[in-house]
Amino acid sequence: MSHGLKRYTTRRGGALAGCLIALGVLVVLVIVGVVIVAMNWKGWLAGTIKSVAEQAIEQSDLPESEKGEVIAEINALADGFKSGDITIKEFTEIGEDIAKGPLIPAAIVGGFESVYLAPSGLSDEEKAAGGLALSRVAQGVSEDKIEADSLKAIFNPIQTASTTGSGVHINHPKFNLHLKEPKACTDEELRQVIANAQAAADEAGVPNERVTFDVSDEIRAAIERATGGGESP
Repeated sequence: MSHGLKRYTTRRGGALAGCLIALGVLVVLVIVGVVIVAMNWKGWLAGTIKSVAEQAIEQSDLPESEKGEVIAEINALADGFKSGDITIKEFTEIGEDIAKGPLIPAAIVGGFESVYLAPSGLSDEEKAAGGLALSRVAQGVSEDKIEADSLKAIFNPIQTASTTGSGVHINHPKFNLHLKEPKACTDEELRQVIANAQAAADEAGVPNERVTFDVSDEIRAAIERATGGGESP
């Protein structure tokens, strides 16, 4: 396991796609944790976090070595909360930090590639360019170079007015996205999304390189920010 608060490392492009569910579940469990703790169900919540997160992460396409690190970080969080080493306030702050950090935007990128671009009629070169452009956008959002709300403009060509039902619906603390079903999107619409992403990344001055985020490092950093932990001198 790496040390320090490293913000990102180079990984294969779609590695975070399968982790989106796990992170979403974790965030929801953390945020509702205050109510559960008030009902003296702290141990139950800790066990649920471990079980749900582990199942989701094992089914994700993260590298095997990273799966173990992510599970270890989440287990440490759950155990610290159950023992009282992590307070209710810190527990909630950690969940909110993860929700507002780069992991979910990065996971959206991986999910868009696998769900929208992969089955489309775009060429391999176009799909690769799309993955790169959106990866740059995720990096820009994480570094506050691109406003999270700008994701709406980027994905505008495939957005739907419906907030429920078929399609992809993402409710995030910084933005909401409601996208049409992949099969309802035309190749030209997907090309426009890619063009929008490239333009937004260029305007923000994000380097023209693919960078994805280390899940376990991000979770560890959130824990350390909330609890005041860090590296030993």
